[in-house]
Amino acid sequence: MEYLALVVIFSWLAFTALVGALTTKRKLKKLASAESWFVAGRSIGLIVLWLSVGANIYSAYTFLGLPGYAARMGVRVWAITLYGMVSFIIGFILVPKLWSDAKKHGWLTMADAFEDLYSSKALGAFIAITGALWSIPYVQLQIQGVGYIIEVSGYGLVDPIVAKTIAFLLIAVFTIIGGLVSVIFINALQGAIMLLAIWGVGIIIPIIAFGGFQGLFDAVSAYATNPPPGAKFSLYFKPEDYAWAVTLLFTAPLAFWLWPNRIQNIFGGKDVNTVKKNVVMLGIYQISQIAAILVGLTAVGLYVKGLLNVPIYEKEYADMSFMLVVRTIFSSHPWLVGLVGAGALAASISTAASILHVAGALFSRNAYQRIFKPEASDRELVFSARLFTTIIAIISFILAIMAPEVLISLLLVGYAGIVQFFPSLIIKMIKPDAIGRKTAITSMSLGMATVALVKSADTIRQVLSATPMNSIGEALYNIKSLGFYEGFYGLVVNLAIILIVYIISKARR
Repeated sequence: MEYLALVVIFSWLAFTALVGALTTKRKLKKLASAESWFVAGRSIGLIVLWLSVGANIYSAYTFLGLPGYAARMGVRVWAITLYGMVSFIIGFILVPKLWSDAKKHGWLTMADAFEDLYSSKALGAFIAITGALWSIPYVQLQIQGVGYIIEVSGYGLVDPIVAKTIAFLLIAVFTIIGGLVSVIFINALQGAIMLLAIWGVGIIIPIIAFGGFQGLFDAVSAYATNPPPGAKFSLYFKPEDYAWAVTLLFTAPLAFWLWPNRIQNIFGGKDVNTVKKNVVMLGIYQISQIAAILVGLTAVGLYVKGLLNVPIYEKEYADMSFMLVVRTIFSSHPWLVGLVGAGALAASISTAASILHVAGALFSRNAYQRIFKPEASDRELVFSARLFTTIIAIISFILAIMAPEVLISLLLVGYAGIVQFFPSLIIKMIKPDAIGRKTAITSMSLGMATVALVKSADTIRQVLSATPMNSIGEALYNIKSLGFYEGFYGLVVNLAIILIVYIISKARR
């Protein structure tokens, strides 16, 4: 019976892989075209686009990261949900404009937009490479999520590393072979089962476990009143939480639609009305985060009742809370555990596949072709994209095994880097003469460097503690101690560079 959950999960994986293979086969002739491989020939309709982008955005961080963060930190999880809500307001304005310009100018990637706006191949290559590198934590997040799902669903029968390898490489193969055509249709299937799983678990389990939501909230309140030693759970924002939450809400929504994999999926829409409707309909997925948070709180309630005998307040177990809750409640029905696990796995793999696809597309078109081989054929572009996709997949896989991190932290690190694209893109679209190529590269580079320094402040402080540069390490640590979101520091430096150069240039003129 313990194997039944795994049978259900891997059966779903095999089914979606088969769909990807058949879809690729039907489109085989078109796959020789770079536009078909990169943006599916801009032919994707509303429902498929909606399900695909939904599965692309709402990944392991929704199924595992959000419940885990809710179980471990409590009220701070609402800041994660709120920035997504703000993002949809920005998206309804920004995304149709980007799609229209992409159609008009033939952009296939986000790097194309920068290259065209700034008339600079070097800037396009910079966006391509940095965009792929900042996506690595997001891919790592998905790989870790797959490992947690298989580990819990398999009752420890399958080694997590083996499970990560099998599940992740399966979908990566079809990503590499089929391009966006394969990714889009696989993601549509994953998006459908993901919606069913998250709402089913989020609403039904609290009722089964506590007889209703009031019983759940009473148990959570009791836990918050007397938390275990070392637990950080709270039902109220602490003074140090406000700075983080406000800077997160100011920063993260600006990056939401600039993730290379998200905007490239949008570029695949068949017309601007499809894109507009898609942004509105994606709100259904955003609301689903509430159901995910309820599962995290359910994990806390089950811990209070003694039904979950693991320290749910610790990082590793917190990120497993979604599947631990499902396994605890449906212990006599492993096929249900497998079905829910398939939905969670769908979220992780669909996003990973899309990110990998776009990382390859960015490198091949905007670095390999523009810098190294301008005369490259479509077939050469697709080959180089597949090669780079494989490299990014291997790097992410190694990091997931050697340097695992909390899932939400991995997501926010990626956001902190990607948001550095926003000022240079928007300012150039609104006021073309306000900023030049060198300023854009400098401001984005220093913004990203600031994010890396602040994120690594603890390590830098330890390394420099016994050297004459100890004061630098202490200064970095003190800056991080303010509690601001890392991406905010980078954005401030980014904007400051642009403003200083603009003022100097204006004064000279």
